Amino acid sequence: MTTKRLQRIPSESRIGGVAAGMADYFGIDTTLMRVLWAVSFFAFIHIPIFILYIVMWAVMPKGTRQNDNSIEIQTI
Repeated sequence: MTTKRLQRIPSESRIGGVAAGMADYFGIDTTLMRVLWAVSFFAFIHIPIFILYIVMWAVMPKGTRQNDNSIEIQTI
C-alpha cells in the first residue's frame, strides 16, 4: 500500500510547484488548482494567502511526478 504525500513538484511549476503538488495529492487538474489559488488570492485578504503559499513552498518537500501518477521523493 502506498501512502500519498503532499509534495511540491518543481518540474511542473509556474512559481514554486505548490499548486502542482496539491493537485496531484487531491487528484485534480493542475490548472484547476492554480485557478483556485488565484481566486482565493483575489477573493480573500491577499496577505494571508500569499504567506500561506510561501510557507507551503518552504515546508513541502520536493517530489517528481511519475508516469503512473506516483511521486518519487528527491533527497537533497
